Amino acid sequence: MNEINTRLIYLGTDLILPLIVGYLLYQRRLLSDAAVNLLIRINVVVFFTLLSLFSFWALPLTRDLVILPAFFAFIILFPGFISWRFLGRRFHSPIDRGTHLISALLSNIGTLGGICAYIIYGEPGFAYAQIGGACQNLILVLLAFPAAQYYYLLHKNRGRSARLDGRAFLGLLISWNQLSLLGMAAGLLLNLFGATRPPVLSSAFSYLIHISAWFAMLPVWPSLAGQGQKYLEKQLKEFKSGDRPSMVMQPQAGLLSDEDIANVAAYFAARLVISDPVIRNALVLFAGVPAAINATLTARLYHLNVDYTIAVFLVTTVLYLTVLFPAVFFLFR
Repeated sequence: MNEINTRLIYLGTDLILPLIVGYLLYQRRLLSDAAVNLLIRINVVVFFTLLSLFSFWALPLTRDLVILPAFFAFIILFPGFISWRFLGRRFHSPIDRGTHLISALLSNIGTLGGICAYIIYGEPGFAYAQIGGACQNLILVLLAFPAAQYYYLLHKNRGRSARLDGRAFLGLLISWNQLSLLGMAAGLLLNLFGATRPPVLSSAFSYLIHISAWFAMLPVWPSLAGQGQKYLEKQLKEFKSGDRPSMVMQPQAGLLSDEDIANVAAYFAARLVISDPVIRNALVLFAGVPAAINATLTARLYHLNVDYTIAVFLVTTVLYLTVLFPAVFFLFR
């Protein structure tokens, strides 16, 4: 069994198994809210900082890295633009329009995309995902949060214009949760100055990526607490039939997605300007990542439709792990 096929086993051990364990722990009330918050914080502040440092230290430095953020910006912003410009108009409530927009904008590039990219492409795949994750964090703070607040205030003010508080968003941008950016920067500097990464750090990366995956996936079910099975079943039927429109849910439930447009466009554009085949193929993986749990957290923070974001997260995650990821694994490795 070669290295890539061995990594495919990680799909079960690092993604599916911790989801099941997290669900069982939550059902038996063995995973408290405080424990969930601690797991998430340790993963974001400690593990992702170290993994970013180690992976960027050994990352091949090419001109493609300079172009890559532009592709990530397109992959992230294009679904949001379609939602805002065309599909969002089909929702009458500002709450629903805002929820639809953040669900389209926020995708799971850094965490799930990073783990899946590592399984197929090794350490460079994880590093490329963190570049996308950094772009996603900027869009979360500078665009998704303000948009969520705007639509909530629009609803609260009964359609009158709303004034946003920009200082609160700046405080979120400069926080411990962004420490992994320093890990990326430190790794790049060591790489640029020719410092050789000790071999022991390669082994450390291999262990940490698995621990980080468990820390990321265990809290998923507790974070989605309150989502009823009947509600989800009802939403799936409505999204698939078209009774309730959604750029993300309706096409995904029917195994088609408007995000596929961004996926295909990014791939063919990348073939024209990016020489590294690993980056080109990884962009297909990143363009199709499911909705992020951050959409649910944003909806809770700004009093939008939390149930809608949960339904989007669950369905797109299941379809990503069962359809898109296996397809990329066999076609683009």
